[in-house]
Amino acid sequence: MKRKEQIKTGLFCVGVLLLVLACMALPSVFCAMQQGRLLQTSHSRPAEENALSRQGQENALAKLLYDRQFLAGTTPEWDSTGWQMLEQTEEEQANSIGAALEHLRQEGLLNETQTSAAYGLLETEQPDARKTALRDAAGFVRYEWSTQTESLLMELGPGEEVVRLRWNGGSGQLRAAELLETYKRFLNVTEFTDWQDLSSEDGHLAAAYSPAAQLYVYASDRGGTELGAEHKTPEQVAAAMSGEKERTA
Repeated sequence: MKRKEQIKTGLFCVGVLLLVLACMALPSVFCAMQQGRLLQTSHSRPAEENALSRQGQENALAKLLYDRQFLAGTTPEWDSTGWQMLEQTEEEQANSIGAALEHLRQEGLLNETQTSAAYGLLETEQPDARKTALRDAAGFVRYEWSTQTESLLMELGPGEEVVRLRWNGGSGQLRAAELLETYKRFLNVTEFTDWQDLSSEDGHLAAAYSPAAQLYVYASDRGGTELGAEHKTPEQVAAAMSGEKERTA
């Protein structure tokens, strides 16, 4: 009888021990199961807000302007914020501007008359002539030369890309729509097929936006010739269009 009680007591102790061991093992089993679930679940890194598309990243100009906006912390607004005086002589400035003007002429964005008039401004010795050269943190250079009757404003990228031009020395041979298409070829951005037409109704401003490139390109023949290319997010374009509709309503 005593032996039976000993056996029962032993079995009871073994059962208690097994129960304790099972309870101790539960957290480990749960962790292992949870880890398995995590390993089976794909956790991709959240996409960066307003990230440039792969096609945009592969285009030199789109990537350049994107990096300027988001990495260098500068903006293409026409004010003095973020710009510093560029240490260049007037001759060096004139040479840089002249080379860009010749490139624009060769590509059909300026005609002979406009180019000659612009060269005349570069050679002027008028005492009231204003000659300014600025540089931003991303390596873009802005030139602004003007007299009381003529003005030339040009912005060049680090690789001499003409990303902005404003010249009031007479209208060119091309209308705005033709200028825009020529300028897009000049910038090597014709590979994008999602261009949205944002041109004005009067035809003097031709503009287009590519969401894939996050690139806004425009050309104007009003009072001279104006060209420009700048980075804009889809949200910025939508806000600008909404504001324009409210202004003209």
